Amino acid sequence: MNRPVVIVHPFSSGTELAPAFKKEGVPAIAISVKPIERIGYGTKIQVNDFIEVIPEQENLVEILRKYNPLAVIAGSDSGVLLAESLSESLTPQFANDPQKSLHRVHKAFMQEALKEAGVPSLATINTASEIEVENWIKENDLVNSSLIVKPPLSAGSYNVFHIPIKGDWKGHFRKILSEVSTITGKQSETVLVQEEAIGPEFAIGTVSANGKHYLSHIIKYNKASLHGRKTIFDHVEFSPYLEDVHGELIHYTNKVLDALGIHWGAAHNEVILTNKGPRLIETGARMCGGPVVHFSREATGCSQADRLVEIYTKGDVLTKDYSFKKTVVPIFLRSLQHGRVSNVEALSEISKLPTLFREFIWFKNGDTLAQTVDYITSIGIVALSGEREAIFSDYKKIREMEKKLIIE
Repeated sequence: MNRPVVIVHPFSSGTELAPAFKKEGVPAIAISVKPIERIGYGTKIQVNDFIEVIPEQENLVEILRKYNPLAVIAGSDSGVLLAESLSESLTPQFANDPQKSLHRVHKAFMQEALKEAGVPSLATINTASEIEVENWIKENDLVNSSLIVKPPLSAGSYNVFHIPIKGDWKGHFRKILSEVSTITGKQSETVLVQEEAIGPEFAIGTVSANGKHYLSHIIKYNKASLHGRKTIFDHVEFSPYLEDVHGELIHYTNKVLDALGIHWGAAHNEVILTNKGPRLIETGARMCGGPVVHFSREATGCSQADRLVEIYTKGDVLTKDYSFKKTVVPIFLRSLQHGRVSNVEALSEISKLPTLFREFIWFKNGDTLAQTVDYITSIGIVALSGEREAIFSDYKKIREMEKKLIIE
């Protein structure tokens, strides 16, 4: 048997890794953990994709050593720290900088790493003290600036709050400290407060090998607001590379990856292009989440998963050049209120749309849906592909269908 890859917490887009490696004759082992119950893409481990599913436990290095793994890869955000620790012990030739491991998951430490490396960053404080935040706002001349309040360890825009100029941030600050996160399952000990970056937001998907970084996809975000939170995904669009538009973004992203010590593997980089230049919102040392592997293959002919297979089977990225084949626009379905849904058939005409590429509906009649306020509470994704004008014509039809959902 060929040496297996170890995939830590293969949820979300991580469910696509084992099948991608299997095509090259490489088996996979899953390191499992009990997932937090929620609707969404890849919320359960696809057991049949793996030769072994091993529960997370203390002696994993000893257990895995006998398999002589080819690589250890994070399958989702929750698996990043463990995957990096296992990689350092089992496959050190593919390990990222161990001194920056925490900087790759902690949003405040991320900004510190950029600042230390001379990479433009956002003014940030991480604390449990409201007094410290008040002093920090004054000392950094942010009294007349909008702010972001969020947990330092989170994902999917969960509990991210946008505070207008001179707005009340304290209620959200206290909420984060008092709640058990639906993402991490833990209560946050501190809160991150940050100057708000304003401008178009992009997800820059990369794969790194031998310290060199390769572009896998460019996605432009389009979000809507609710109660002041600019965290509802409306739609995103895969983009071709245009030097005058994206050159500065990619150059900046490469500097971010260097500052965070990422030498190997996939990274999901969220960057806003402000009037002062690009600014990092966050980097995840794993693939972009959700069904993005399918969408990326349609838009560019390749994906982060495919490039990871190249790295760990060939020693380098083979498809180094970024190509763009067609416009792909994933549309995020929304529940307009909290309640029980009774007519999923209102969306049945989606299957007849001429630009339909893939649809993922995460609910059925009788399910209770949360009001959509962020990525985590989206209720499905419909990806459209083809001519841009036709895509956005179908986009309007989807939103009309969505309005007919009965949620009581």
